[in-house]
Amino acid sequence: MTAPPETAEDFAGHVIFAICQASVTPSVGRRAHEQCMRALAMGATARLGFRHPGKADAIDRVWRERDRLFADYLASNDKLSFLANLPWIGPVTKRTLARRLGLMAAQEHRAVA
Repeated sequence: MTAPPETAEDFAGHVIFAICQASVTPSVGRRAHEQCMRALAMGATARLGFRHPGKADAIDRVWRERDRLFADYLASNDKLSFLANLPWIGPVTKRTLARRLGLMAAQEHRAVA
């Protein structure tokens, strides 16, 4: 479990990391995240660092709307439901993102035998 994000940039970075990690190996996801964040920091589109057009568009949208999204997230009474409405965040990615944002413990998602 990590600490909750303190800024819109922190929040967007967590969301972007979750998008980059979706359906790829951890090392590929980390590399994609680093490339995307580098591109965004230069004022460019995430497509410079990410080849998947759908994910790149979602990342650009999250970055562009980060201040509003972060304010809406903080104001939300149901933060898990809020996360599910972010671009490119599905049911599995939502739980991964929730753990990164400190909303749930790392073990909460595992079934008990």
